[in-house]
Amino acid sequence: MAARVEDAGATLSVPDANGRWESVTLAYHLRPPYPDLSFARTDHGWTYWLPRPDVDRVEYLIECRDRAGDTTRTVDETNPRRVPGVFGQASVLEFLGYLVPYWLRWQAPTGERAAMSLPHGRGLRRDLPVELFSPDGLAEDEAAPLLLVHDGPEMDRFAALTHYCAAMVAAGVLRPHRVGLLEPRDRDAWYSASPAYARSLAHHAVPAILDSVPTIGRPVLAGASLGALAALHAEWTSPGTFAGLFLASGSFFQMRYDSHEQHVGRFFRISSAVERILDAPAAPSNIPIAMVCGTGEENWENNQAMAAALRRAGRPVDVVPFRDGHTWVGWRDALHPTLTGLLARLWDGSGEH
Repeated sequence: MAARVEDAGATLSVPDANGRWESVTLAYHLRPPYPDLSFARTDHGWTYWLPRPDVDRVEYLIECRDRAGDTTRTVDETNPRRVPGVFGQASVLEFLGYLVPYWLRWQAPTGERAAMSLPHGRGLRRDLPVELFSPDGLAEDEAAPLLLVHDGPEMDRFAALTHYCAAMVAAGVLRPHRVGLLEPRDRDAWYSASPAYARSLAHHAVPAILDSVPTIGRPVLAGASLGALAALHAEWTSPGTFAGLFLASGSFFQMRYDSHEQHVGRFFRISSAVERILDAPAAPSNIPIAMVCGTGEENWENNQAMAAALRRAGRPVDVVPFRDGHTWVGWRDALHPTLTGLLARLWDGSGEH
């Protein structure tokens, strides 16, 4: 029986006529309260009713355990909808109301790409690789605004970032701009509120790219998950480096909400840095900040807490919700209009505010 999606939820099934599996469970990442994730045994396999969470789409895998205790995690073979990711494919349920962004159908010229290596400075052992994307029609010596993006290659591959930028430029929604796709060679170390990474980015990498590429104003920095944390931390510790920040589903871990994340490498460095920002009486710079987060995310509460702290510190910001979990597609779907509005505000012809 194939996966069946209804307005109230979805029915999933796993064929198992020969009784190979001892148990079958659903594997997905949405914030509590979780329903029971165990499939029920039937005559010919296993079945599961998933009450609709507070999202419009769910990415999931199915975990099967045999009688020897060995576990296999796989996509749902009865569901043809798949989405790629860093760790492979996942199955997808799309509920009534989910809409693919209309800008994905817009014309998006290929543009030009060039690889660069930015100096790392003291404290890091590797230079910072970046792929520079320029839209069609922008000459090499023509000055233009710059958007820098943490996890750049992944944001491009899985969240259609340069398609978004090229489509917005081609449609006249955004002015021509370049995009620096920052590649994390050591993501867990660099993006976990690392002082060495923040210093290297602000004092070495950004000046180097501005010396190499004709740029109007300061760059805007965007990031998702740990990349959003690293973006906020970099601006907080080196205020004035960036013209604005786009923070998607930031991993703003704190013990109050995220004690279950203590297994994450450098959790206590992250939570300590977050607490310092939460307790700050004033923001060190007055740049605009835009935040988005999925309604189904475990990061929802810590993003709300961060937004409240930024407002107290003088940065008027709200968390704009998107109806998804902690996924690349969710971040793709949240680019417009939130990132679009931030960039249009900064790039209105004066360079930046």
